[in-house]
Amino acid sequence: MKKMFLCVVLFLGYISISLSQDIDPIAVGVFLAGNGSSNVSKARLNSENGFAVTPLSDFGITGYIPVSKRKNMGVLLDVGMSSYSYSEKPTANPTDETTITNKFNYLSISPSFTASYITFGFNLGLPMSASRKNGSGTEVTTIDSFPIVKNGVNDKLLSDVKDNLNPVIEIRVGAMIPVVKSTLGRLNIFAKAGYMISKMLKDDYYKVAGFSDTNPSMFSVSIGINYLFTLQQPITDKY
Repeated sequence: MKKMFLCVVLFLGYISISLSQDIDPIAVGVFLAGNGSSNVSKARLNSENGFAVTPLSDFGITGYIPVSKRKNMGVLLDVGMSSYSYSEKPTANPTDETTITNKFNYLSISPSFTASYITFGFNLGLPMSASRKNGSGTEVTTIDSFPIVKNGVNDKLLSDVKDNLNPVIEIRVGAMIPVVKSTLGRLNIFAKAGYMISKMLKDDYYKVAGFSDTNPSMFSVSIGINYLFTLQQPITDKY
């Protein structure tokens, strides 16, 4: 996944060189995006992790402030709801009933720097909720059991994912390319790739030693659109 993340960065750099400069003014608007993600942490015993898509799951507001009068450079701030999902299925004889999609919802605060339509920044995700569904679309429990031996007898400890969500920090790179511009504002398409540098669940979730290396952490890709309403006259490029 780290190699894939590096490839995304290099590709976006190529786009940056290819596109012409245009100085964008202060603006604010709304965004809507779909997200695909995968758990890059170790899979649980006898299971494997997979990629999952959450269409039209991310939405919120976007603000833009230019920082140069001669170059198309500025600061972006996205605030809204973001979702991450990954599938989990047994390595032997998987079925719709035993294939589980884990979904996590966050309030995201995402500042970034943009230059020549390329964006680079980070995302702080504040946990809101978590859910699980099987391949048939049926809700399943978010409570997991951890095996223990108590007084010489096999027993289990229960732990609920919903009660043990962590804030997350994610590095993001992407591109935001204008499609339509007018005096009112501009319509952009954007794409972002994100790599979490934190874990999604608290250490307290793992009641038994040896399971914490399966704590999920995501690689994600989102594609969407935003519309930014102009709050000042466009700045003329002096070059």
